[in-house]
Amino acid sequence: MNVRLLKEWNECFSRQFSRRLTGKEKESFLDKIEEELLSRNYESERVRIKHWGFNNRLLSTKCEKPEVVFLAHYDTPTIMPWGISSAFALIGHTRQVLASIFLIILTLSLSIIYHWFKLNGFGYWAAIYLGIMSILFLFPIFFPNPNNVEDNTSGVIGLLALAEQIKDRSFKDKVQFVFLDNEEWGLIGSNALKKVWQKENHLRVNTVIVNLDCISRGGIPLLVYHHNDRVAQKIRPFLEEQFPQTKMLDMKNIPLSDNYTFREKGAIDISYADQTIIPGGFYIRKIHTPSDKDFFPEKVGLLVDALIDFLDEKFVDTPVH
Repeated sequence: MNVRLLKEWNECFSRQFSRRLTGKEKESFLDKIEEELLSRNYESERVRIKHWGFNNRLLSTKCEKPEVVFLAHYDTPTIMPWGISSAFALIGHTRQVLASIFLIILTLSLSIIYHWFKLNGFGYWAAIYLGIMSILFLFPIFFPNPNNVEDNTSGVIGLLALAEQIKDRSFKDKVQFVFLDNEEWGLIGSNALKKVWQKENHLRVNTVIVNLDCISRGGIPLLVYHHNDRVAQKIRPFLEEQFPQTKMLDMKNIPLSDNYTFREKGAIDISYADQTIIPGGFYIRKIHTPSDKDFFPEKVGLLVDALIDFLDEKFVDTPVH
């Protein structure tokens, strides 16, 4: 894979489209993505779907009955409250139940301290305490995160890189690329898309669905699936060629990214993660924080190469047009 091109995309997106939270920001970014796809002779379509009270702006390349679908969400989050990133380093994004328990305990503990101040006649200090806690834990979630290189600009770049690599391949018309909205608010964009695809009977019985989310920073490539490991088993050998440390992870009924929406088809998510301080979990460094600035194009390139190898083998008998 052309690493220079990956760097150029990241520099452009970081400079011009680092935040994609408002409708205007999203539309501007999708204009750029469409421009990149058109320059590689891809026809694309954009749709707006209202779902669960959210406007979802979705972009996909045109493909009647795809045999392989690559997904990536392009929307960006607000800022994670102070200290939560460190908690994930301790517990892990893959231990969401445990993380939820931790947040509940933390909230209760902070509330108890506030009420202790109030009940013991320290109203002035209670007010100061409440102000500090609000600045650290409440206010950040109302501000757009200014830097979003890993989450999920890296996934978007991964899709564009795959599109670049197969633009002249005979199987190009059997592969679809989809850029999803509102993943950060609860996989809303992918759920909206699923409803549309179900009405249109869009997917084949054995369509392979691969989601790319945070694919440049961590040390361990995770193949995340939910009960059904059909796709994970197919792709794992190709990742292990490039990354012997690759691991498969069954998240069961707990969502991690947009692949969860299509879990009944064995859809997988690929993310780079690191092991947690408490052994057994995995977390993704710096996401949802202003420090999400680092991009490692070589890692993205190796993943793209592995996925291209998978496509080459899958479509080995496809006749050349």
